[in-house]
Amino acid sequence: MVNGGEIEKALFLSRLPERDSDHDVLFRGVQRLYFGAEFCPWNMPSPHACMQALHLARSRGLAFTLATPVLIESWLPRLAKLLHIIAAELTVADEILISDWGALEHIRKILPAATVIVGRTLSGQKRGPRILDLELTSEQYDYFQRGSWYSAAAVTLLTEQGIRRVELDNLLQGVAPLPKNLDGSLHYPWIMVASSRNCPFRQDNAATGCDVSCGEAFSLTTAQTRIPLLQGGNTQFVEHRKLPQNLADRGISRLVEHRVIPR
Repeated sequence: MVNGGEIEKALFLSRLPERDSDHDVLFRGVQRLYFGAEFCPWNMPSPHACMQALHLARSRGLAFTLATPVLIESWLPRLAKLLHIIAAELTVADEILISDWGALEHIRKILPAATVIVGRTLSGQKRGPRILDLELTSEQYDYFQRGSWYSAAAVTLLTEQGIRRVELDNLLQGVAPLPKNLDGSLHYPWIMVASSRNCPFRQDNAATGCDVSCGEAFSLTTAQTRIPLLQGGNTQFVEHRKLPQNLADRGISRLVEHRVIPR
C-alpha cells in the first residue's frame, strides 16, 4: 500500500503511448507502471522498448514492474538478454512479474536481489462465466473464490522463494481473503479465462514475431452463458468492471488496470 494505507494504483501497458502529450492523462493517479506481456512470448516488447518504459516510469516518479510472459523454450535466451540489459537500472521499488515458473531460475541467477511477484497465470483461480449459473452452497462458493495461494503449503513455498506478492484476477464470483503473509494485486477489467501456447493467429513457419496482427479482439458467444468471451491473441477473457468492496480485508493492496485487452 502507499500513502499511509491507500491502495496502490498501477497501469499495465504492453506498448508505449505514441505521443508524449498523452502521458499526463494516462498516468493520472497512478503510482506504478507495469510493462511487458503476461500470456504470449511473441508479444513481449523488445529490450529497447522495456528500457524506454522504465525511463518513462522514472520520469513520472513511478515504480516499475517488468511483466514476463508464459515461456516457450526458444524464448529463454531472449529473457536472459532482457534481464542483463535491465539489471543495472532496477531499484528496490521495482519488480519482475513471472507468468511461468521457468523464468524464476534465470531471474535469480542474473538478478538475485530482484523483487519477484507471481503473475495471475499461476494463481489457479476458478475462472469463467458459467460459475455464476451454478447453484452453490456457501462452502462451495468460498471454494470458487480461492486459488493456488490459499493453503499453508503454498504460502510456505512462496516464502521459501522470497515471494510475497501474488497477482489475482477480479473474479465474477468475488475473491476470498488471502492468507495474511501475502499481498495481493487485483487485475481488472479483463479476467483471464483460458490461455494456450498455441496461438490461432500465429503462423507455424514464423521464426520471429508474428506475421498476422492479433491486435483486434473479438467476442465468442454461446447459449451456455450470458457473458461473452473475448478472444485476444492466444488468450480468452471476460470483462468485469465492478471492483469488490473492502479490498484491504481481502489482502489486496494494489489495483492493476488494463486499458486494452491484455497480451
